[in-house]
Amino acid sequence: MHDSNNRFHTLLLLLALTLAIPARATPEPAPGIDWQAWSPAVFARAEREGKLVLLALEAEWCTWCKKMNAVTYRDAEVIGVIRQHYIAVRADRDKLPELGRRYRNYGPPTTVVYDSRGREIIKRPGYLQPKILYWMLDTVAANPDPAAHR
Repeated sequence: MHDSNNRFHTLLLLLALTLAIPARATPEPAPGIDWQAWSPAVFARAEREGKLVLLALEAEWCTWCKKMNAVTYRDAEVIGVIRQHYIAVRADRDKLPELGRRYRNYGPPTTVVYDSRGREIIKRPGYLQPKILYWMLDTVAANPDPAAHR
């Protein structure tokens, strides 16, 4: 009886320690991408630099968002096209309710490209493989007219 009580207490202690360790919601931001927070300053910077704005709309609990961060946003071609043509923004849809409401019909992750005035050019829901995201970003950078991407 004493041995089973010790095992039970040890198990409870391990469980408490496990719950006390904060879980990492998403992998670290991809090296090479200068991620910004969502703000009006992003669009002013895009205007000054002649770039577009890329929004990666995520949620901490989203498995596919984690995969985008671990795979897609670590791809060398994706990093290159973002550096050349975009101001990259990461935002959590649960922490920014206005974005969550705006893109409520698009589950996380949602990828949106805007011009420097905040005009939406293209939006895509779900996980995007590196080659697909690269193609989309490169195509939009070459022709940022929203009508070309509907």
